[in-house]
Amino acid sequence: MLAVLGGLLPCCGMVGCWQMFLLCFLSAPILLYRGSLESYVLGGIWVVDDWNGSLAFLSFWLGALMMIATFPRKSLCIWGVVICCFLAFCSYSFFWFYIFFELSLVPVFIMILRWGVQPERISAVSYLVIYTLGGSLPFLLFIISCFLAYGSLFMGFSWDLLSKMGYWGCIGVMVFFIKMPCYPFHLWLTKAHVEAPAAGSMALAGLLLKLGGVGLMRVLGSYGQLCYSMEVFWASAGVWGGVLGSIICLRQMDSKSLVAYSSVGHMSLVQLSILSGSNLGWTGALYMMVAHGLCSSGLFSVLGEYYGKVQTRSMSVCMGLGMIFPSTTIWWCILIVCSMSCPPGLSFLSEIFMGMSIMGTFPGFFLWFSVMGFLSGAYSLILYGGTMHGPCCSSLRPRFTGISKCSYLGLLHSIPLFILFFFPAFL
Repeated sequence: MLAVLGGLLPCCGMVGCWQMFLLCFLSAPILLYRGSLESYVLGGIWVVDDWNGSLAFLSFWLGALMMIATFPRKSLCIWGVVICCFLAFCSYSFFWFYIFFELSLVPVFIMILRWGVQPERISAVSYLVIYTLGGSLPFLLFIISCFLAYGSLFMGFSWDLLSKMGYWGCIGVMVFFIKMPCYPFHLWLTKAHVEAPAAGSMALAGLLLKLGGVGLMRVLGSYGQLCYSMEVFWASAGVWGGVLGSIICLRQMDSKSLVAYSSVGHMSLVQLSILSGSNLGWTGALYMMVAHGLCSSGLFSVLGEYYGKVQTRSMSVCMGLGMIFPSTTIWWCILIVCSMSCPPGLSFLSEIFMGMSIMGTFPGFFLWFSVMGFLSGAYSLILYGGTMHGPCCSSLRPRFTGISKCSYLGLLHSIPLFILFFFPAFL
């Protein structure tokens, strides 16, 4: 009995990785297949439905890949991030969602402060705390006022579906626009990504940003849509921020900053799709969140391995990595192609669904939607060409050992994107 209990304790390294994969295998029948049931009730406040099952499974899958990325380091922070995100995704109470929504930041703080190598990591953590905790206080007041008005914080019912939340409701849900993040609340994301280790960036891009999208779905599904004027305002801010973020990506020489700013553009599309209020838009937003979680996490993990070998992120210095590490070129190319929403990647389906919903609700954004798609392909090609091609810098002293881990990370991030493209019903 003690041996069985000991095997269930959270472990680090490759043992923790296999524990995560075992959780994926055991939870797949519940999280990915629901049959004719609308949802599974796991307890009084824990429910798996169409909008959180795939993201809950994504938590365990990315947790296993984060264990691989951090090996041979040992840290229980990855378990903290995975468990908090899983409980936040599956929570059907706004109170417990808020608790785990905030607790998920604590392991990321520790990873940035402990494993970060630059002195700017202190300011990055400060930005993260100020933006996220400061923005969540109005949401706490919002759910308290809703509890006093309705007498419950359960997400399972639509208390006033036909209502339109006014300015107070818009202030209450601002925390989700910060978390996604939405322009102009995106500055904390780029600073945290640059200063975080590979596992921290994978947790931020793959899991924590998705809490904002899921939370916005839950609030709008329970308390009604925002008033039309506020929907147009936030949609305009989202599309403008996506275009600006894509333009900034074109002039980035830091490869990690480029991937971080690209997240602003992708998540702005998720914001627009959720605000559209259609079932097609929410389905496209779910597809994009899963695709972005796998693509961005894969890009950050491979960049982390490259940084560990060449000790630089500048694309003007680390050119010609395709000749130095030829075995990783195929996986880097696949992740870039999936990031720029080309088939056969899940993001291609998501952009089709989101484009249809956005054009139906906000037809004036068709031009900007097209511009964002073009810029996404442009900076993705710049990232690939700036790292893989060109002459090798003579100042680089790469270490050739251990690069096979990069291939494993690329494989395990890419295969789910292809499978979900041909079998999207799993989501």
